[in-house]
Amino acid sequence: MEKIRMVVLTKSSKYGKNCVAGINLASGGWVRLVTNDESSHGAVSDEDLICEDGKSVQVLDVIDAPILEACNTEIQPENVLLDLDTYIDIVGKMTIEEVLSIHPLEARDNILGNIYSYITEARVGSVGYSLTIVEVDDLEIVQEENLDGKIKTKVNFKYNDTQYEDISVTDKDFYSVENGTQYDNAILVVSIGTPYNGKYYKFVSAIYV
Repeated sequence: MEKIRMVVLTKSSKYGKNCVAGINLASGGWVRLVTNDESSHGAVSDEDLICEDGKSVQVLDVIDAPILEACNTEIQPENVLLDLDTYIDIVGKMTIEEVLSIHPLEARDNILGNIYSYITEARVGSVGYSLTIVEVDDLEIVQEENLDGKIKTKVNFKYNDTQYEDISVTDKDFYSVENGTQYDNAILVVSIGTPYNGKYYKFVSAIYV
């Protein structure tokens, strides 16, 4: 069994569980913890994020995560399989500024392949990565009701002077932020999720303001 020392940048909502991703402190690259739970598309339960001393893993914690193997896919090359029979250990804490000294903000022409809220199944394989951390301007929180009458959190923002709209938010800390709240700038972790009706939607899985 291998252990990866990583700083957690996302603990976001995924099918009632958690999408946990961050930076491998040894390599400086992205890593996403996944499980074999097909019903949640590999999400990690709250129980599996509780350490032996009873503490629960939180964003910006530095952890030693027990790994069984890499299980990367063409769409999500960052994935590693978490060993659920061994406890995660929390070994420290970092600030977002300290994280960025190890893994700087990423600069690309666009976010995850285009300027839209999703990328098509035909083109998603050409992206080559499914996690990115970027600085954006004019971030606006949008709370809107979907067809089922549930409130969904989305954001609008500018990146490279280009407007991005209706990007879904899975950072649970922002579910209760008032509709229309604006920030001059923010750091976002954006990820590609699982396919839905032939589209791979993008999710803002962490917001740092």
